[in-house]
Amino acid sequence: MVIFFVLIASGCVTRNYDSNMDLGKSQLNEENYLEAHEAFELAYKEAKTPEARELMVLSGILASGMKNYGEQDFGLAKSDFEKATAYKAKYREGKQMVSKAVEMHPLSDSATIETVEGNDEPVEEATEDGSKVEDKAATETKGEGIKDSVSTLSKSQAEKLVKDYVDMKNFSNLHIEYDHDAEKGDYIFHVFEVDEPKSGHKTTWGWYGVNKKTKEVYEVM
Repeated sequence: MVIFFVLIASGCVTRNYDSNMDLGKSQLNEENYLEAHEAFELAYKEAKTPEARELMVLSGILASGMKNYGEQDFGLAKSDFEKATAYKAKYREGKQMVSKAVEMHPLSDSATIETVEGNDEPVEEATEDGSKVEDKAATETKGEGIKDSVSTLSKSQAEKLVKDYVDMKNFSNLHIEYDHDAEKGDYIFHVFEVDEPKSGHKTTWGWYGVNKKTKEVYEVM
């Protein structure tokens, strides 16, 4: 009796699995990836086969990619298509979905470029009250300020660059200290050894400069 019920249950699982797999594949033919994903997900719940898992995962990624593409979120769409393209599909329908992702990826990439270029519109020179000229000047000034702040190196960052340059981690007897700013604005550091800690006598290892903008480390002669 127990075996009889097990066989019945097994038959139900097989029928549900097969019907959902067939439904999912028919939805793939119509490129209804969301509906296909839902069908494959139900099939995977009935029987966790490698085929159901592959088709469920790929249809889910493509559904997301097509949705983002339709909503003109090309950056996310491109990311989704890249995931699908990288998937190592083993089954026929899976390989078809990978091919679809390969087809869609350059479209989303070019759409992303077009969107960026389309947003780079020239600002009108001026309105009647001259407000646009002022806004443009303020934006440019702000941009220059941000650029300068990014390119300028802090003293602690410069010190770390010198430590790496000298390879101080392999010379435990070495010490470093900031000395001054050079005429051109570079940081100047003194690297030295302490012969006798109590006397505090220093033996110079070298003097090193760091360019605040290029981050170049050089020996000061």
